[in-house]
Amino acid sequence: MTDTRPGTGTPAESKGNWGRWGPEDERGALNLIEPAGVRAAAHEITTGRSYSLALPIARGNQPAFDFRGSPQRLTLVSQTDAMYDGYEGGEDVGSNEDVLIIPSHNLTHMDALCHVQAKGRFYNGFPADTFRSHTGAGRCGIDKLGAFATRAVLLDLPRHFDTPHLEAGYKITAADLTACAERQGVEVRSGDALLVRTGYLDEYKATEAAGREPSFAQPGLSLDAVEYVRAHDICAVGADNSAIECIPFDDRFLSVHIALLVESGVPLLEHLWLTDLAAAMAEAETYSCLLCVSPLPVTGATGSPINPVAIV
Repeated sequence: MTDTRPGTGTPAESKGNWGRWGPEDERGALNLIEPAGVRAAAHEITTGRSYSLALPIARGNQPAFDFRGSPQRLTLVSQTDAMYDGYEGGEDVGSNEDVLIIPSHNLTHMDALCHVQAKGRFYNGFPADTFRSHTGAGRCGIDKLGAFATRAVLLDLPRHFDTPHLEAGYKITAADLTACAERQGVEVRSGDALLVRTGYLDEYKATEAAGREPSFAQPGLSLDAVEYVRAHDICAVGADNSAIECIPFDDRFLSVHIALLVESGVPLLEHLWLTDLAAAMAEAETYSCLLCVSPLPVTGATGSPINPVAIV
């Protein structure tokens, strides 16, 4: 019988990171980020320009899975409400406030290490049955990851293959990532975040604008590409698609999520808008940048909306 208690290591068939940073670790591959690496990443900034990688938070016309629901902005108070009558300043003063309802895994977001379980375990062997509907994750919640800044490398696969976007369902391999990095002349280092542009969001927007139904199939990482992430000790993976991995899934349901989140403790950044960043990097002839990511510290949450900022 395989021992999968925290700190005893991953099952024999896996090549993950259980126990690597101790039996109580809940940050996973973010432990690979070192202060010296962050300082070095800051010195790589060449243009000083910042790029938001987040999609607009709005109802409709954005890629989303229907079961998660659309984000909503509801007015809590308005400057037109009578509640301000009698306040100092009279009719010359008022205020407006909102209530935001945002599904944690639609639009641009970050997956916590408790987002997916396999064989009853989260990352590092923590039991998945510690999750509760009213309190969320007892282990590996998004609050345990925290904000981070690190060097990031963008691999622009459509530019590499000289195509507007990868084909729906295309399985990105380790060889694809290696060839793209070599052609761009960029080195992937330990502690880096890997940003993979597939062109999916560009295709999605064009399809929507033409009044057609976007394809459910999407290009993304294959299981083979997971070995690239592990070999380079990458701290986080982001992409401009819905699941980082290809859809239909490679081998089995959520196979890449299991390999990265559960086995390796690598957080995933999904639905990143990478088109503007890719164009700026091509113009500046650099494919590395400083990436800053800050999820909302919601206790026990399985993920969080994010507005990642890349500084080139």
